[in-house]
Amino acid sequence: MRQQDYEEISCLWAVWDTRALGVCAIETAVPGMVWSVWYDGQPAAAFGFSQASAFDPQHWQAWAFGTERFKRCVPVITRHILSLRPQIERDCRRLQVITMRGHDIAHRWIEALGAEREGRLKSYGRGGEDFLIYAWTGSDGARDGERDNFWVQCV
Repeated sequence: MRQQDYEEISCLWAVWDTRALGVCAIETAVPGMVWSVWYDGQPAAAFGFSQASAFDPQHWQAWAFGTERFKRCVPVITRHILSLRPQIERDCRRLQVITMRGHDIAHRWIEALGAEREGRLKSYGRGGEDFLIYAWTGSDGARDGERDNFWVQCV
């Protein structure tokens, strides 16, 4: 796992365990919404959508992490996520990402996909690390039951 991903994810766990992370990703996943990307015959990235709320099946959390080859996977991950746009817009009312403050590369990617930065989560990590929350919502500015598009077009 690349260092920035390790720092961002491990600070949320009382006891860090990569196997538990894998199980958690699968167990909390929106059905059919977890993927891995392989590069040169090796796993290089994992990404998906998990249920963000036990009470609201239309509230999802996006996540991604990977090895040092993650950057090479970003174009295919981006294309895949954009190809899911109709399904996401149909089935998800709110899609959010929580990411460690200072993870600037991730923030630029999330913003390029059209997410709006909603705020700062102070001391969200167990060591006092601050995180940022970004979201796409289907109701931003909607009138008379219309849904705005989640996404901006990535160029």
